[in-house]
Amino acid sequence: MLTIAIIGLLVFLALGVPVSFAIGLGGLLAILFGSNLPGFMAVQQMIRGMNSFALMAGPLFILAGEIMGAANLSKLILDFCRSVISWTKGGLGMVSVMANMIFAGISGSGAATMSAIGSLTVPELKKSGYHRSFVASLIAGSGALGPIIPPSTNMIVYASLTGFSTGKLFIGGIVPGIIIGLCLMGMCYWYANKYKVDLGTGTFDIRLVWKTFKKAFFALIMPFIIIGGVTSGFFTATESGIIACLYGLVCGFFIYRTLQLRDLYTIFKRATASSAMLMMLMGMANIYSYIFARENLAGHIKDLMTSISTNPTVVVLIIIGIMLVIGCFMETLAATAVILPIVYPIITNLGVDPLMFAVLYSIATVVGALTPPVGLYLFMSMNIAEATFQEAIRYSAPVILIILATMGLIVLFPQLVTFLPNLLMGA
Repeated sequence: MLTIAIIGLLVFLALGVPVSFAIGLGGLLAILFGSNLPGFMAVQQMIRGMNSFALMAGPLFILAGEIMGAANLSKLILDFCRSVISWTKGGLGMVSVMANMIFAGISGSGAATMSAIGSLTVPELKKSGYHRSFVASLIAGSGALGPIIPPSTNMIVYASLTGFSTGKLFIGGIVPGIIIGLCLMGMCYWYANKYKVDLGTGTFDIRLVWKTFKKAFFALIMPFIIIGGVTSGFFTATESGIIACLYGLVCGFFIYRTLQLRDLYTIFKRATASSAMLMMLMGMANIYSYIFARENLAGHIKDLMTSISTNPTVVVLIIIGIMLVIGCFMETLAATAVILPIVYPIITNLGVDPLMFAVLYSIATVVGALTPPVGLYLFMSMNIAEATFQEAIRYSAPVILIILATMGLIVLFPQLVTFLPNLLMGA
């Protein structure tokens, strides 16, 4: 059954079948021709994969991101970031990164973050002297903060597959996200200094900061409402998605008055399409989880890995290395849904800190979105920056190295991930 499932998946992917259908069809063939189980087991497992309270947070945050984007809150956030940091050398590039970090704390999606912020910052970056090759890589790297900085759709999927605390995952991603963001800002400073572009005004105006802060206040506090509510136990991570949607509607209709009733159709249409893709993927992937469990694939892989090394750190590095490679050829959520049920029992049996591994794993999925042949963020940034493929990958290596270096720091110092969640929510 396992052989049919794997070969079937690879064949369907090679034929260009959409990932969700490829996973579902491969699993169905494995059940029909590799076992004596009835075919309805595939349908049963698909429904079980979608029947998750924790997973409900994914569509809710997707909807919240669409509401915030339609309400034009990204422009208010961008104006505030300009007032804070555009005066320094490389400031406009730093503004793009900073705005992406803030909007990531609203949308939970890298693609949504890139679309909302990138479309506004790219013309200004080009006009100030940044080459489109650097702009494309910067937008892709900044968008990659979406799945790391909470709330994160990737982390929601991780929690739904493993049963781990979504709240702890959210908080665990804060410090690594900030580290990556600061390093990307440093890259902007280096580029501006080397090529003598975006030298800044050299003047910092606190009055302008206060003015833009007041205008963007209700948009800026949304991430704090989400994280504060989860950490205090006032509402769950799933319920925080509902709060985010309601808060976004209040901001759009009553505070900023940038939304109208006719906008709701487009908002819900876009959110429904994205949510359907997520839910279908999770349902189909659960068929594979069922097959892997029946065939004890996790046990076989564990035996193979422990034959190489019994050191938990080495095993974690092997798993992350495998995920980095797979992520280059498979969409990140699809790869997570297929691979995570196999490797999670292995790391828990070895005594690896599940929180540290969860954040490390979530960051690893981002790298695949920055590299071809799949490279969702890479290709999106090409379109936004109007750059060719060769230009877009020119500065991709430094961005990827920044992310990999952050992962290395997490392995060496797990406290970067575990300190805040344990402090706020208990060990």
